[in-house]
Amino acid sequence: MTYRASLAGNERLVSGEFWPSAPHAGAQVSVEQGLAERQRLRIGDVIRFDILGRAVEATVASVRTVDWADARAGGFMFVFRPGALESAPGTFIAPVKGPADAAARARLQRDLTARFPNVSVIDVREILAEVTRVLRNVTLALTVAGALVLASGILILIGSISMMRFQRMYEAAVLKTLGATSGDLAGMVAVEYGLIGAVAGVIGAAGAAVLSWAVGRFVLDLPWEPAFGTMAAAIVSAAALVAAVGILASLDVVRRKPLATLRAE
Repeated sequence: MTYRASLAGNERLVSGEFWPSAPHAGAQVSVEQGLAERQRLRIGDVIRFDILGRAVEATVASVRTVDWADARAGGFMFVFRPGALESAPGTFIAPVKGPADAAARARLQRDLTARFPNVSVIDVREILAEVTRVLRNVTLALTVAGALVLASGILILIGSISMMRFQRMYEAAVLKTLGATSGDLAGMVAVEYGLIGAVAGVIGAAGAAVLSWAVGRFVLDLPWEPAFGTMAAAIVSAAALVAAVGILASLDVVRRKPLATLRAE
């Protein structure tokens, strides 16, 4: 929380006033939109704060959005109207760009805390590196699981094609007798399995979109935007892959001479 008389550069008012011109008996506070939605706070609600043992009640005067990507301009959940917190102990926060080398950053942190004992130094770069490492591990785990699922699906597809091999051979023999060429049969197989792959891709893309929305909304509390380009690429890739597997698994059916099949029947 902080206090100031005007909005910061990365803030935008959603509702209410910042600040109302009419005088107010008690303290007033502006709440960040995401927090207000989660806690169901509305204009006029009263929030009680415990500031170092002192109870301060503040009326919600406005709700505002904060562009957290522009953290240098300020990023606070609660902004009080001036006049309520000036006498309370405060902390000044400032971002400082340090050296890229980890050892140099450690020396800078040591020197700052040694010269200014009341200054706390937080190495954000190390925190971000740890977060990146965790995300990479999660991505690797999901990639391995996805590869196993994909391999299993391909094996199941090949098995289903093999089970229908004799029926396919008879149908191909009849079509070749009627004038179809091997290229025509290959095209029919590609279209059939391509459509199957496209349907599977649509189902998978829809499931991935719903899952990513749920994780972003309820776990990470991040705004979600659909990646239509990625979903379209996934659908096309699934269709192409299934069509290719179907053609490769049906090569003997497409190339087989119809006479031998019809004599066997």
